Amino acid sequence: MRVEQLKAFDSYFDDDGTPLQFCVDRKTIHVAGIRVVLNKLPYLKNPNTGEIHITTPAVNIINSYVSEAKGKQLDHAEINQMGRFERGELPVGRGTQFRYSAAEHFFIPGLVRNIPSDGYLTPVYFNRNVLTKYQYGEGYGIQSRTESFGSISISTGCGFPFGVNRAGNVVMWLGDLVGLDARELHYLYSENIDPQYDLHSDFYDSQILNKWI
Repeated sequence: MRVEQLKAFDSYFDDDGTPLQFCVDRKTIHVAGIRVVLNKLPYLKNPNTGEIHITTPAVNIINSYVSEAKGKQLDHAEINQMGRFERGELPVGRGTQFRYSAAEHFFIPGLVRNIPSDGYLTPVYFNRNVLTKYQYGEGYGIQSRTESFGSISISTGCGFPFGVNRAGNVVMWLGDLVGLDARELHYLYSENIDPQYDLHSDFYDSQILNKWI
């Protein structure tokens, strides 16, 4: 990719409707005459064509590095921001033990609703078995709208949506979980898995794109 000016691409789907992949593979691009090495800076990739798209947060980071390189009369810049985001703790998640990726929140389109963001719409992933308790346990219920989108209800009055991504992992929003009581949190911690970096599902389409499911 060689461009004079980067244009942000803030969709989780390519122009032809192909779901894009969250990617941190090493990639070299050229921006305004500066060779920029993306060394674990997240971008989106079309799995069919290999074409990459760069979202607004990444564009802002790249432009900052390009300006700094020009100011120092350098012809290149290398960017590694993944570690910074992965080590970061989002405000809404403070005091919890959930495993999640702040990078997903900032680089998957549509999840940041306010600046600064509290991180409410951050994916938290679980084993598929996490739903067993809510399907069969006393005082719980599940309403499935599709195979990859539904909602959980708890007799105490709590309720929250969930999704199932293409790999079969259950996903919920961090902000929906932090207010649950200690017993629920303990159970969810036990089923929580590492970030999967794939939010494609009817859950995403309904919650973020406001599609009628």
